[in-house]
Amino acid sequence: MTANTPKVQVHNLQLRNFHIPLTLHRLPGEHPVALILPALGVPAVKYSLLMESLAARGYHSAICELPGTGESHPQPGRAADYGYNDLVFEWIPLALAALRGEFGKDPVLVLGHSIGGQTATLAARAGLTGNAQVVSVAAGHLDSRSWRGLKRAAVVGAAVAAHASTRLLGYFPGKQLRFGGREASTLMRDWGNGIIRGRFTPESRIPQAAALQHQPLHLCIERDPFAPLNATRRLAALVGGEVRLIPATYHKGNPHLSWIRNPDPVLEIVQRRLDESAQDAAVH
Repeated sequence: MTANTPKVQVHNLQLRNFHIPLTLHRLPGEHPVALILPALGVPAVKYSLLMESLAARGYHSAICELPGTGESHPQPGRAADYGYNDLVFEWIPLALAALRGEFGKDPVLVLGHSIGGQTATLAARAGLTGNAQVVSVAAGHLDSRSWRGLKRAAVVGAAVAAHASTRLLGYFPGKQLRFGGREASTLMRDWGNGIIRGRFTPESRIPQAAALQHQPLHLCIERDPFAPLNATRRLAALVGGEVRLIPATYHKGNPHLSWIRNPDPVLEIVQRRLDESAQDAAVH
């Protein structure tokens, strides 16, 4: 192990009956902290390149599994359930509190991918992310009006399938339906309701956006079928965030997911935003 190799530590968080690993990559000495929130059905281990890139840029980093995904257990089922409210008002605060206890300070960056970006944005709206720069990548609002024509019909059909399958099975069979993994019933019914009703479930608990020190940044990836530009704009509107459309960072696969195979272009944009914020703070 070299002097700049991160030390890996795992903290186990508890949300309802889910055991949730929060994996820390800790550098020697004092450094800023970044928290990563993953996409639906994507285990934390898939973000290893992102964590390595953050370490190379001088950040302690942490990634929190979604309940029931990757190394988190048990698997979702009738006796193991959660929804969007749990992620926004418990999961994210639990992770932030653990990092505060470990490092004695809050993260400077909360970067959420897809549902991680949705929930980070909602947590920011609720004033739960402190002074962190919130960044969403490949994340959009669920509102079906973000799509047009046959794509909109397909999204509404997916919402109906989420309701039907979870009522029947007690969980969402994402692997079979090729969307996510085995997912919690309430989470996916919340997801479906968001598509049909045009509102995230937690929005009813957050009627007004909190005042934020840093404007959230929302990165939309070109040709992303799951989070098109209109959806990203609707998500950003919840917090007055800035939207940027960026090219796909990897030449193969669905850009919604494949960007984590080449995360450096995303981190370059994020680093510039953090540097600009630090300069503004120094001036004022």
